[in-house]
Amino acid sequence: SNTSLLDAMSIQPSVAKKFFDSKAFSDWSKRRESEIKTQVAIVDRVSGVIRAIGLMAKAIGKSK
Repeated sequence: SNTSLLDAMSIQPSVAKKFFDSKAFSDWSKRRESEIKTQVAIVDRVSGVIRAIGLMAKAIGKSK
């Protein structure tokens, strides 16, 4: 669940530190990083396909 900014600002620094130092946060952070890497890989592949299609279109256009 999401925490509102008002609630987040009212958290004591020691509580926030415990949260960010926790194994649960570390595990979540690693999962999120893995998800982002997967998304970047997908975008890179799609970009490569688009680039290749553009090159094919140019080649076909020049051969006519």
